[in-house]
Amino acid sequence: MTKKEAIERLEKLQSASLSSWRDEEVRRKNAKNNGWLSYSRKIAIKIAVVMKRQNLTRQDVADKLCCSPQYVSRLLKGEENLSLETICKLENALNIPILQCEFA
Repeated sequence: MTKKEAIERLEKLQSASLSSWRDEEVRRKNAKNNGWLSYSRKIAIKIAVVMKRQNLTRQDVADKLCCSPQYVSRLLKGEENLSLETICKLENALNIPILQCEFA
């Protein structure tokens, strides 16, 4: 195979869209610097532990949250910036405390 043929072959395999890995890395670094990614991962671990303890599937949790199993999978990756509403839904659906605040 000639160099020209190899380049043509690689160009046929090349994706038409640009890779977004750099954008994802910038997002991860910003999230890490903002601190919410750490909280999201801790919540994901807590959800996974409770799911195992309560013998729940992703579908079970999705049904309780009125969302898709794919969204539950994203929650379990620990990379979602969770809203207070989502955290509250998780607490109610799994019957666990996640966010605890002390009021003066």
